[in-house]
Amino acid sequence: MANYSDIKGFTVQTLSTDTIASQGAGGSWASGTSLSTGRYGLGASGTGNSSSLAFSGNNGSGVVNNTESYDGSSWTEVNEINTSRFYLGGQGTQTAAIAFGGETPGKVNNSETWDGTNWTEGNELNTARLSLGSGSLAYTEALCVGGWKSPGVAGEVESYDGSSWTEIAEMNTARNGPLVSGDNTNAIVSGGSIEPGVQTKSELWNGSAWTETSEINTARYNGGAAGSYTSALIFGGSNQAGTVDAETEFWDGSSWTEVSDLSSARNYADGAGSSNADCIYAGGYTTTTVATTEEWTAPATFTQIHEGQLYFNSTTNTFKETITDIPGATWASGGGMNTTRAQTMAGGNSTLAVVGGGGPPSGGTQSETYNGTSWTEVNELNNSTRLNMGAGAYNSALSIGGYTTTYIAKAESWNGSNWTEIADVNVGRFQGGSAGASASSGMFFGGEGPSPWTSHRDKTEIWDGSSWTEVSELNTGRTQIAGAGITTSALGAGGHPGSGTTADVELWDGSSWTETTNMNTSREGRMGFGAVNTSAFMSGGRSPYVGNTEFWNGTSWTELADLATARYNGSASGSSTNGILQGGSTSGVGGSTTTEEWTASLANKTITTS
Repeated sequence: MANYSDIKGFTVQTLSTDTIASQGAGGSWASGTSLSTGRYGLGASGTGNSSSLAFSGNNGSGVVNNTESYDGSSWTEVNEINTSRFYLGGQGTQTAAIAFGGETPGKVNNSETWDGTNWTEGNELNTARLSLGSGSLAYTEALCVGGWKSPGVAGEVESYDGSSWTEIAEMNTARNGPLVSGDNTNAIVSGGSIEPGVQTKSELWNGSAWTETSEINTARYNGGAAGSYTSALIFGGSNQAGTVDAETEFWDGSSWTEVSDLSSARNYADGAGSSNADCIYAGGYTTTTVATTEEWTAPATFTQIHEGQLYFNSTTNTFKETITDIPGATWASGGGMNTTRAQTMAGGNSTLAVVGGGGPPSGGTQSETYNGTSWTEVNELNNSTRLNMGAGAYNSALSIGGYTTTYIAKAESWNGSNWTEIADVNVGRFQGGSAGASASSGMFFGGEGPSPWTSHRDKTEIWDGSSWTEVSELNTGRTQIAGAGITTSALGAGGHPGSGTTADVELWDGSSWTETTNMNTSREGRMGFGAVNTSAFMSGGRSPYVGNTEFWNGTSWTELADLATARYNGSASGSSTNGILQGGSTSGVGGSTTTEEWTASLANKTITTS
């Protein structure tokens, strides 16, 4: 019997714009009316691009006390602030705001409130400072963060309750010129300068403590910010090279995404807006003082992107399909490990990972975990090892075998806080391939064992949570083989079969190995990752040292983005959309701390016919 959908077809949704990840991701900047008085280092407040206030600053010749009100079409001069200053903080709305700190010249702690008509002197900050960060919401819940004090960079944070300032918990990283969204109960602070370095670090404030979170993409300070702690924008500022930025980034509560740039890159301007959908960036400095105003607008309604969507875009007259864009995926720099090394085990992905052991020249017990931003030293392995195999997740992983002065048969399991010795493997060996999803389900294959090593390099063993069992052997025995997948769906690629390197690839189906299509580049180096044997990667390696990344789709290998640093004997883990590779040798004998993160995102692709 025929299906109704086969006879009548199916409905395809018609949209006027492409789907997007969030409201903020669909926003863009447009030119607004310039300030009456061009200036930099000004303060600003307001709820959006049709209701904002700009006050004080430096017009290039000196400090000014001008206050201007914006209605979305023009700036209007209103009553002046009492203390002229620049590099100050501001928070609140167009009719109820607060201005605090700054330079007159000379650092000041003055605080003034605006009632929609006049500025009134109020209680002062506890710490005089300039180039500080300030929140973006109600002035009665204002937040003053970091800055430049006497002497040096400030870590102090102060909270305003509508009448006075109170010192609260300091940030983890003191900085000046940070970008702040939110208020004194919930906020996110990002970027800033700690002299001489410009920061990418971000911290969340929950009303009682600061917690480090995902870093911004572009290090910067003295830019603008808007929105709340779960939905923020940052824009402009000064970067590490000392030049001005146009980049805009959107915070969705867990990560930062680059969105549309400013039309005019500049620093020492100020932003105002209570949401990521509606804000301004006014004034600032390029190579001179400017009066430029830009307005950010995001769509009030949108269709959220989801994998597998099929729709017709009526504006571009095209059919679109939403897929994970693996061909468009890229490597990005991650935080460096604390210990220089190669030849480690690894488990997890680019936001949560664990490594343990490694060398050269001798083995080690050091372990580190990764939170998507930085590595932290944690409890060590019980046994020193290098060239050990690894599998699993950041909180449930295996370290298998390895080598110090002899072949190691020992294995250990990781539970997120401690390593525990488990049953030894049947044949101790090192630099093999591995696969597995957790500390209770893993496998390793190939590698070099006791003499003659050629009698062990094809062996495969599987861990069921209590014991190791030898199973069907590889067709081509080898060492330095890359592994990916799980115990029922694994892949082994490349390696050293005894002479030179190989591009041979084999697939494991849970019971046996089958030879399949070779990689494009012959190599050794163990740096494979992927969730199953139909979606896996081989990255880097030696033949000689390469940075090539190849993707296996179950049928063929395709070359994709190269690693930034060519290397071999690093460690890799993750899936086809979220992977991580760290350490490794870049030449000769040695290691590195370098971490690179692999990310594939959703993308709307035009469907074409031929």
